[in-house]
Amino acid sequence: MKIERLALRDYRNWEGLLLDPSPGVNVIYGPNGSGKTNIAEAVGLLASGSSARARLSLQVRHGASEADVKARIAQENLPDRIIEAAIKAGRLYAREDGGPWRSFSKVRPLAAVSFEPHDLLLCSSPDRRRSLLDEACSQMFPPYREEKRGFSRVLAQKSSLLKKIREEGSSFGPQVLSALEAYNFQFAQTSAAITKYRSEAALQIASAFSHAYAAFSGLSASLAYVPSLPEALQEGGAEKVARHLQERASAEIASGFPLLGPQRDDFSLSLEGFPLAEVASGGQSWMAALSLRMAQFRILAPLGPVLVLDDVFAQLDPEKRSRILCFLPEGTQVFITSTSREDVPTEEGWHGISIESLR
Repeated sequence: MKIERLALRDYRNWEGLLLDPSPGVNVIYGPNGSGKTNIAEAVGLLASGSSARARLSLQVRHGASEADVKARIAQENLPDRIIEAAIKAGRLYAREDGGPWRSFSKVRPLAAVSFEPHDLLLCSSPDRRRSLLDEACSQMFPPYREEKRGFSRVLAQKSSLLKKIREEGSSFGPQVLSALEAYNFQFAQTSAAITKYRSEAALQIASAFSHAYAAFSGLSASLAYVPSLPEALQEGGAEKVARHLQERASAEIASGFPLLGPQRDDFSLSLEGFPLAEVASGGQSWMAALSLRMAQFRILAPLGPVLVLDDVFAQLDPEKRSRILCFLPEGTQVFITSTSREDVPTEEGWHGISIESLR
């Protein structure tokens, strides 16, 4: 998969941008604050429909009412297609080949993996780790996006009901408990489906993560999925999850919010057999975060994903930079951003893009 043309309108600090990248390695360089990361983030938006840095409304250029990101994508043995994402009134819409605007979950996203400095939080933030699983599942398993959308809807409804029950105290009637039981049934169905998808993705990511970390550092690292509802992976998982939720209904009513579910899933990271967060140095944590993204990239290999490395090389010594570049499959389209062209090894055929040339 290759981006043949990328167009931005009123996205971040770009009033307008038209970029025809190389099908190989593209090195975008320029000073801090010049818009390099915004280009990288635009690619990520077409892949995941979200941003780790800011809510959607803040991705619209100051003074503009909406923003637009569009890419023409070439795929081997398939016709080119155009995917477009637009931020309007704080919501994200998407369409393919000029068709009707729809929810982002209803279009085929760009197959891409992005690593950026904020990904260091993968070593410390369960929310960030769940986002990585969601990104991988959304691209590996097309039905996942709709399952996740349905789960989010049921989670919001159940959360609202639990809050209402807690506020009303003992005054709520049997019909409210009946409604909670109905929500728990829907919650169990969607939770079981999501847990199974995440388990499969995590299994593949774990193997690729261990391989990548060893290749980059020579050390042994591992990953293990920690589902909030492990019984979902057993035979009759949805029914077992429903019973578990029913058993915990009193505790959830007392707390006023859901205590169990995919919204509390996580995965653990270990380094040389010890919890990574407890023993890793800053450099080792950085390599772990990068290895997670490279693992995500590896398991999406059948889709031919685009790889985005935002300001990665400034944190690495020359030897590790070379190891990362050698790790990439031949023919991968890569976007690397850097404040200095000298931070990125120069190889024949690489396309250097000065940020000033795009103005």
